[in-house]
Amino acid sequence: MSYMCMVAFALVFQSIPPVLTLIREELNITHAQAGLLMSLFALPGIFVAIPGGVVSDRFGMKKVGVSSLILMIFGTLIVGISRSFLSICLGRLISGMGGLTLAVVLPQLLSQWFRDRELGLGMGVFNTAMPLSTITSLNVFGIIASSLGWSSPVFLTTAVSVLAFLAFLWLFKEPRADKMRSGGQLSSDIAIIGVSMWIVGFTWMWFNAALISFLTFAPDFFASEGYEIGLAGFMSSIVMMGSLFLSPIIGYFVYKFGKEEMFIVLGGVTLALLFILIPSTPFDLALLALIGISAAFVPASIFSLPSKLTRPQNLGLSFGILTACLNIGVLAGPYLTGLAKDLTGGYTASLYIMSVFALIQSATIALLRLSKARKN
Repeated sequence: MSYMCMVAFALVFQSIPPVLTLIREELNITHAQAGLLMSLFALPGIFVAIPGGVVSDRFGMKKVGVSSLILMIFGTLIVGISRSFLSICLGRLISGMGGLTLAVVLPQLLSQWFRDRELGLGMGVFNTAMPLSTITSLNVFGIIASSLGWSSPVFLTTAVSVLAFLAFLWLFKEPRADKMRSGGQLSSDIAIIGVSMWIVGFTWMWFNAALISFLTFAPDFFASEGYEIGLAGFMSSIVMMGSLFLSPIIGYFVYKFGKEEMFIVLGGVTLALLFILIPSTPFDLALLALIGISAAFVPASIFSLPSKLTRPQNLGLSFGILTACLNIGVLAGPYLTGLAKDLTGGYTASLYIMSVFALIQSATIALLRLSKARKN
């Protein structure tokens, strides 16, 4: 049930990049405006993720999950029927409000069903939902849109969201730990969380600023390189294939050995190097495969940390912090990289910006290691 809901969220989130070229042509918008269609999805989550996590801690995950899925369905419907840039923006805002609150509830649910080292393995499997959905959208949505129009795959995500909503209503069960609710105020809960959880959140922000920026513009980049839209989508999806197949393996290693910070640093440094190589290296397939392998080191490691750093009563708030920081990265990353494309006329500057994001990711998580060393 959690996995299906995450697939629905990821399909809604990634429904724009495969059809971005068609939307730009129909609406005559700039690359910066196109980037906003991804960024605006994240904007509501900056403000609702942390309160949503607190509400989920106190009143239960089912109410928050149901409300989130309804908003996601409604938002995708607005996007699908829209024929103006502003109305698409409105739909993305609404679907983002629901989807990114849902993204707080689902890992919180897993963290209360899985404990200790088993959580790394569970999160590894759970985090295959995003790459699986991204691969599907990049390979299928562009082809559907070429034949039936760009709104057709958006309506398909609405249908999947409805199925996820029905599954959530039918299959959701309250874990026993969910009855251990936090009774404090939001300010006191945030004070209890401490600085370590915020370090993890900012690390997640920089990672998503880099990777989501790449996934947003990769189909358009490869289309500009002469690939037809279906093949451009396939090329872009190669990045997520590494995460699809390697996330469970990385999750197992996290389960077995811990060392989350090491995996995150390794993933960030390697991503930074690979982004820089893209403009000057003709081996597109090999580079994309390596980017996918590098990206796979991060999500399972990130999502295993909250249960180690915070109390069970504050897991909703912890995942709210992660989601809020993710949203800041998604809001800023695609817009800035799209703006760089508009200003320079090419994608080289955009790829360098993504590289900087990935390097800052590694530097940020290193602060957590230093913090632990000082405490020890």
